[in-house]
Amino acid sequence: MGKLLACLGIHAFIVLGCIVPAQGEVPGRIVSLAPSLTREIYDLREQDRLVGVTSFCPREARKDCEVVGTLTLLNIEKICALKPDLVLASMDSNRETAVQKLKSLGIRVEVFQGCESFTCMCSEFVRLGTLLGREREAEGMIADIRRQVNDLREKASHGPAFRVFWQMGSSPLVAAGDDTFTGELIRAAGCRNIFGQLPAKYPRVNIENVLTADPEVIFLVSDMEGSQEQHALWSRFSRISAVRQGRVYPLSADLVCQPTPVMFLKALQTVVASLFPEQP
Repeated sequence: MGKLLACLGIHAFIVLGCIVPAQGEVPGRIVSLAPSLTREIYDLREQDRLVGVTSFCPREARKDCEVVGTLTLLNIEKICALKPDLVLASMDSNRETAVQKLKSLGIRVEVFQGCESFTCMCSEFVRLGTLLGREREAEGMIADIRRQVNDLREKASHGPAFRVFWQMGSSPLVAAGDDTFTGELIRAAGCRNIFGQLPAKYPRVNIENVLTADPEVIFLVSDMEGSQEQHALWSRFSRISAVRQGRVYPLSADLVCQPTPVMFLKALQTVVASLFPEQP
């Protein structure tokens, strides 16, 4: 078998039935275990390399690739059968035990940070581009995204610093803290998170907490639960400034829950447009 692989020009070794390429080669077959990494592969236009993804990922990826499980429950045998050159995992999405199991089978696994900051998203995106042999393209994309994000920050700096309640769920009522992807979005839009001082990343709060803080803007992450029900919840509280002034905005969870540079830009564009519709 070794001579056959050499004749075919495949520099690999075999571990428990898995064919694993030598380190340093540009991967041709990729399994992505995190939705954000899957999306970034599409952003780099390298989706033809994807052979496996998890169930919670862009719809087109589920259609074109083998689904190898959920974020926390992976089918190791199916991953191995796909003969990946590279498996991409994320610290905040995948279990360490699953990652170590894949590594023990001789599979090359690259683990990415679970980014909450825009800076982290940008650096990890360039890292992915480098792994795929697309470093120059990734760096060019990041330069353009940074420019647009800076322009949006400048635009937002000329508007009022609204007090914002970012609702992630209603049963229970869940807010977003400052030390999150969402917290950075709120700051980039020149606003203040009314629950930013709480230590938890996604703290549970109650209606009385919201009434006391009196947000001037409420963003509802609407795909997690019915947006009509969430909107109806707050319509009963006209004493809240956001309700009284008509500043309750639904947002797509797919738009604002994917920590990638491209999605951060799109989310910030949507947030700034909602807050400052009168500005060009």
